[in-house]
Amino acid sequence: MNLLRSLLLAGLTLALLAAPGCGRGKAPKQIPTTEIPGEAGTLFAKAPPAVRETVARATAALAAKDWSGAWVAFQALSERKDLTPEQQQFVASAIVSIGAELNKAGEQGDARAAAAQQMHRLSK
Repeated sequence: MNLLRSLLLAGLTLALLAAPGCGRGKAPKQIPTTEIPGEAGTLFAKAPPAVRETVARATAALAAKDWSGAWVAFQALSERKDLTPEQQQFVASAIVSIGAELNKAGEQGDARAAAAQQMHRLSK
């Protein structure tokens, strides 16, 4: 049952991320979470300070394996209108990858991860 719920949540996340960009890019794909900080550093090196600050929060959360914190920070980035198409694609892929880790953590009893999942479900 937990696997089904995880797959459903991952599928919904993909659908929600792909819908706004239909026809404008590739569907987000999962990337290893260990690669996210390095890629983010490169992609956002010349971004506005507020964007770089959010990226720094997201990567710090990833380093601490704070999946809910990283997920929230990347969600905030996804709402920005000033990202390049490449940055938008990366953020969508990061959200998918972090969402998978968030699901695993919630299934393993991580209360913060479960709370983040619940907030996400209620926000739909």
